[in-house]
This record gives sequence, structure tokens and C-alpha cells, in this order.
Amino acid sequence: MSLKIAPADKKLFVVFTLLLALTLVVVAVVVHTDAGTGVLPTSYSAGNTGAKAAFMLLEQMGYAPQRWNSDPRRLEQLLPHTTLVIAEPIAGEDQDVEAVRRFVTKGGRVLITGTGGRIFFPQHRVRPGMPHFQWKAYKAVEPSDLTRGIDEIVMAPEFYFDSTQGETPFLDDDERPVIRFPYGTGEVIWWSSADPLTNAAIREKNNAQLLLNSVGEPGHGQVFWDEYFHQNGKTVVDSIFESPLRWGVLQIALVGMVVMFTFSRPFGPRRESVAIPRTAPMEYVETLAALYHRAGAAHIPVEVVYERFRAGLQRRYSVRTDATTEQVAQTIVEHYAGKADLAHVVNTLREIEASVSDPKFEVTRATVLVRQLHEWSSRLKLATEREQRWK
Repeated sequence: MSLKIAPADKKLFVVFTLLLALTLVVVAVVVHTDAGTGVLPTSYSAGNTGAKAAFMLLEQMGYAPQRWNSDPRRLEQLLPHTTLVIAEPIAGEDQDVEAVRRFVTKGGRVLITGTGGRIFFPQHRVRPGMPHFQWKAYKAVEPSDLTRGIDEIVMAPEFYFDSTQGETPFLDDDERPVIRFPYGTGEVIWWSSADPLTNAAIREKNNAQLLLNSVGEPGHGQVFWDEYFHQNGKTVVDSIFESPLRWGVLQIALVGMVVMFTFSRPFGPRRESVAIPRTAPMEYVETLAALYHRAGAAHIPVEVVYERFRAGLQRRYSVRTDATTEQVAQTIVEHYAGKADLAHVVNTLREIEASVSDPKFEVTRATVLVRQLHEWSSRLKLATEREQRWK
């Protein structure tokens, strides 16, 4: 037996699915986007320590960079002379680190920054130095393709390289923040800090030129920007379900299930809902009218309706409570939707005010005056939203 779903249930399911998909997209954007400091130099981040500007610079300069989120073991499939940018990596598994080494050995180039480089290339000694809390300038000391078009760069390194190992193209006193050395048939360019490619520092001095020189000439090989080692091998879905965001996703799913269950088809027979009338039953109206008639109190309904009429005038047209009969009549004539005779209005108001204190007032005349007040109220739009809703 095929399962039949009502059209209304199908629409509800589609709406819920779209909302869930939108939530996941927003979460993914939040994971990849940062507007502040204290984050890794990822190509997704527009914060001070992010590297979105560097990635966009490579795009504008014709390098056609791509983000690398795949397993590092797939690096072996890349062509020689491919450049991989690994900015401040987080330590991964040994097989991932070894895959990067094999990539360089077979002719690849790696631009790596920060202390994470010691995990990939531990044979190159570094020495700690006095941390610089402000950017410091380092001058180019020897002509090479790394120093082409550069007088000096600025960064704030926390360690320096041993001068006896590799090429150290920049120097200040005995501080060497950049090193280049061959590795198999490829090469490694290691910056002690990612500062020159961050959004906050890429515009300083010749930092942008250092990035371009380190990546190489455009068109001589593909360029990949690593994001795998920023996630420690985790996908966006993994990041979501290992963070407090998973509880938000779970709650949304539960709410969606409850909503779908609430609006699903009923299990029992359908019955017409009982519509409760919004107007007062005529029995009540007739009983109240008979009570006033038996008591000979026709003036009381006129008094009640007239008080409400004056209150409506005060609320809508700011008529004072102590306004004279002529002033009230003038307001009615000025705002009346149609023609109204001032003398007639004045006479009617005086009759109403006189009837209030007349316990022997005739029922027929009281009915005429109440109808007149209701007509004025309607034409002057004195009824409140609640009264209009119950009409």
C-alpha cells in the first residue's frame, strides 16, 4: 500500500527542509568567517589575523589559487612545481605529515609559516628569540628571487633560524626570520611568522611582494592554499557535531518533528469545529430591553450610549469633557461624513441631555435618539478596534 501525503503536509515538509538547509549554511559560514583577532590565518577569515586578503591577491595576480581541504595523501596526484601554502598548521597525524614531505620530495614547493613547520621538517634547527610585540623590519641581505623588488619586510617572529642551514635572505642583527632549503627535488620556504600574509600586515612594507616571490611566477605551476591542517583533518560537519552547535541542530530537528507531527493528518474522523458566535445572543438583548421597559427607564440606555459617544469624541477629536453643546455639535458637523445641519445636531444633543434626567422619557423617542447616536458614531468612526472587530 502506497503512503499518501496530503498537499498541506508536503508544503510543510518542504518549508522545514529549506529552513534546516538555511541553518546549516549559516553555521558553515560562521565556521569559516571571522571578523576579529585570535584566529588562524585561514583564507576564509577577514579578521586581522586571517589571510583572505592574501588569497584574493593571488587571484588578482593570475595565480588562480585553490583551497585544499582534501586528504594530504592526494597531494601525490599533483603535478611537479605545484606550490602549497601551509600557514600556521595544526599538527595532524603522522601519515598526513609524511604525505606533505613526499609531495616536496617529488618536486613540489611548500610555503610554510610558524612553529608548526618543525613538525614537518624537524631536521632544521631553530632557536627561540625575544618575542616582538610590534612589527620589526628585516632588510634583504642578498639578491635572489625571494628578495626581488624588496628592500625590507616587517613581521613579529617568536623564533629565528640557524644561519648555517639553508638560505636566509632577510636579516636584522642576528635575527633571521625566513629560510629556504631544498628537500628532495623540491624546496621549502619557511617563515617564522605568518604576519606578512595576514590581513593586518600584508599592506606593510614589501610583505605582499614577499608572498608573491615565495609562491613563484604566475603560470609556472598550480597554487593551493591549505585549509586541511587548520581543521586538523576535520570537515565542516565534523566541526559542527563536535561543538556546542550540535545541540542547536538537534533542537531544530526536534522542533521540526514536533511541528510536522502537530500538523499531520488526524488519526480519527473529521468533525466540523463549533463556531462560537461573537455577537451577544438575542435572548440577552431582548431580556435587557424588557427589563428597561418594565422599569420605565428608557432614559438609562440613552445616557449610557451618550456617555460612550462623548468618550469617543474626546478620544478621536480631543473634545473636552466640559465642552458645551454647541462645541460638540460643531465638531460633529465638521467631521461628519456627509451633510449635517448644525441646528438639527444642536437640538438633538439638547434633547439627549434633557432625557438623561427624565425618568418618564418615552421609549419610542429613546430608540430614535440611540439610533441617531449610533449613526453619528459610525460616520465619525468613533468605534474602537475591539468594537469594530465584534460588529
